[in-house]
Amino acid sequence: MVSVVVSVVGLGLGVLLLGLALWERLGRGEQARAWVASPSEAGVRGTLFVLPGVGVLSLLVGLSAWISEVPALGFLALVLAPLGLWLVFGWGALALPYPRWSVPRWARGSIARRFDKKRWLR
Repeated sequence: MVSVVVSVVGLGLGVLLLGLALWERLGRGEQARAWVASPSEAGVRGTLFVLPGVGVLSLLVGLSAWISEVPALGFLALVLAPLGLWLVFGWGALALPYPRWSVPRWARGSIARRFDKKRWLR
C-alpha cells in the first residue's frame, strides 16, 4: 500500500513539475515569462535547472516500483538519474557555469544583459 502511494505521488509530482518547467521554458504569455525578471541568477537557475531536475527525479521515484520488472525502465533510470542530479546539483545548487544553449532563445538577451554574460551577446 505504501509503495502505491509513493508511486502515485512521485508520478504526479514529476509530471506536474515537468509540465510547469516546460510551460515556463516555452514562455508563452506574461506569467510564463515572469521568471526572467527574477532579482537574482539563483531564481533563473531554479526555473531552468532545479525545477526540471526535481521533476525528473520525482518521476523516477514514481517509477521505482516497476524499474526492477521492466528492463527498459531500468535503462531509462540509468540515463535519467544522473541527468536529474546534474540539473539539480551541478547547474542548480553548485552554480556551475551553464551553456547558452540551455536557455530559451527568447530569454538569452535579457539574461545576458542582467547577469553580465557578454559572451552570450555575440
